[in-house]
Amino acid sequence: MNRRDFLKLTAAATLASPRLRSASSSAARLWGDPLPTQLLGMLPVGAPESVFELFLLGGLNAWDTFYVVPEFGDPARGGPYAGQQWWTFQSTVDNIPDFHAACGGGQRPLLVPWARDSAGRQVHLGPFIHPLRDRPDLLARMRVFVVSHEEEPHQAAVPLVMGGHRRGSRRLAGMGAHVARYWQEHGDPTRTAPYSYALAPDRDTVTALDAEVVSAVGLHPGSARPLSVRIRAENPLATELARPAFGGRRDAADAALEWYAQRYGERLGSGLERPRSRAYQDYRFALEALRKSSDLGQLFTPEVLQNRAGAACGTAVDTDVTAMGLELATHLLTSPVHQARYTLLVETGLVEAGCGGYDTHEHHVQFGSRNVVHTFGEFVKRINEPGEADPRKLDLDKHLVLVTTEMGRTPFPQSGSEGLLGLNHWPYGFVCIAFGGFVDEDRAGIVGAIGEDGRATEYVTPGELRAALLLASGIWPFSLEAFNVATVRGASTELDAALRLRQLLGYPA
Repeated sequence: MNRRDFLKLTAAATLASPRLRSASSSAARLWGDPLPTQLLGMLPVGAPESVFELFLLGGLNAWDTFYVVPEFGDPARGGPYAGQQWWTFQSTVDNIPDFHAACGGGQRPLLVPWARDSAGRQVHLGPFIHPLRDRPDLLARMRVFVVSHEEEPHQAAVPLVMGGHRRGSRRLAGMGAHVARYWQEHGDPTRTAPYSYALAPDRDTVTALDAEVVSAVGLHPGSARPLSVRIRAENPLATELARPAFGGRRDAADAALEWYAQRYGERLGSGLERPRSRAYQDYRFALEALRKSSDLGQLFTPEVLQNRAGAACGTAVDTDVTAMGLELATHLLTSPVHQARYTLLVETGLVEAGCGGYDTHEHHVQFGSRNVVHTFGEFVKRINEPGEADPRKLDLDKHLVLVTTEMGRTPFPQSGSEGLLGLNHWPYGFVCIAFGGFVDEDRAGIVGAIGEDGRATEYVTPGELRAALLLASGIWPFSLEAFNVATVRGASTELDAALRLRQLLGYPA
């Protein structure tokens, strides 16, 4: 008996036997759905319409932004950590007070108290996120996660934080792939536009630091891959979507490709049987997407892709990839046609640090102040204020907004960089942030804690964070393609793991 006949007989036996049919009923579940016995693991609030993620590539420093404990490192207290964390650059040439003033800080205090961490310590918000501090409505729906891992190189840390799995894992997939797979099975079957997008500046840093992993699909079908778009001054995408290279023979080219696809499919299966080839199905999806590429012209118009100049802290640039990326991302997530369900923007700053993006090995305060102030200034412009209700902006009642990064910066100056005033890589205690969506005023606050040595004492792992964010998006996070029980420390079953994730999100079991 050959394999095909054996599978036919097995399927027939399953349909004929009520016992077997009951045992296999879970196969009818759509991807991302829990079993009925697992519904208690889902959040009691509705899923957001869509998710926006801003990934600060290179490493966001927590000590002058989202996690300042002023007594840590206070020289007046002495001790082995004196002069570290918040105090690192208070009296150097590149000092925080001067650059706070140069970046529009005005009369604002350098620090404002915000919330207590899991250890009960009062945490302050730093000077370089003053545009965000000026929006109490956003702070009221902000949840900060302390994250920790041990991967110091960017090329290992970026995949781990973006996908929740280590580089090289067969299951490594960006959140965009999970969201796209979910909506391909739950959404409109006639939709022609992607559900997920991966936006990034057209800079070498994106490739060098392995941020292109955002488009990874892991064990998902190729149809789940987010559409990647590069942000640059002269973007030909609006024109290229019409495929002008074919001239008037585009339909003929599509017909030829379809003919070859059908011939190949016939070699894999015949009659009513659908070819069981993942590569073939991915190829057919690609052909269909190519045929309907012109539909994306409604989203990617010349106006949306136009170049924009920008400036911050006395520095002006002809092409502001931060503002352009945020504008495009917001447009995709709020468009009345083909609304995206997930969009990630890789952010590398108004002017990249010497090693790229937010990788401030040199002159941390100069680069960090300019880029962080500018990024969050542009960020808050695109989120509705109370009572604004602009349909072209993000709405925290409809959208889950994330700010993530692959690591933090050392709580002490980089060894050998005394004259360069830089900070090194620090994955041992840093922060990622969520706004809106599942975060209401009762859920605002800090999950985890960081000690005076800069190392997290209570934290979430990258895998736990990604699994929790899937749950917050209404997607059951445990499957062959996503995460398993072992991802969540101490969990024994999928339901137990989901209940622990609920607690991380602020919803008791």
